[in-house]
Amino acid sequence: MTKIFWKSDYSVNSQYIDHQHQKLLGIVNDFNEALAAGKGEKIAYSLLNRLVQYAEEHFRDEEKLMRMARYPTDELDKHIKEHEKLTEEIFQHTENWSSCHAESLPRMGEFLKKWLLAHILTSDKKYAQYVVHIDDKYLSVK
Repeated sequence: MTKIFWKSDYSVNSQYIDHQHQKLLGIVNDFNEALAAGKGEKIAYSLLNRLVQYAEEHFRDEEKLMRMARYPTDELDKHIKEHEKLTEEIFQHTENWSSCHAESLPRMGEFLKKWLLAHILTSDKKYAQYVVHIDDKYLSVK
C-alpha cells in the first residue's frame, strides 16, 4: 500500500488542523507500513488505539474551530455525525480483527487511508473558507 504524503491540496486554512491531519496521516502510514513489514498483528491494536485517541482529540478541535467560525449548524451536525461514524467503524474493524486476525488488517488499512483522504478533501474542505481568518492560537487553548 502506498504511503500518503501531505500535499498543500489537503490544507483547510488552519495550520493547527493541518498539523493534526498530518499526524493522523502519519498514524495511518505507520499502520500500513507495519502491515507491509509483517508486523501488523503485533502492533495493530496499539496503533488503532493511538489512532482513535488522537482522532477524538482532533475531532473536538475541528468541531471547536467550526463553531468559532460560525459554520452553518446543519453542516456542522452532518460533520459531527461523520466523525461519530468513523469512530464506530474503527471499533467495528477492530472487533473484526480480533475475531479474524490478519485477514482483516489490510482491509482496515485501506479503509483508513481512503476515509481520511476523502474526509479531508470533501467534508473538511467545505469549512476551509469559514476558518481562513480564525487565529490558530485559540485552538491550542483547551
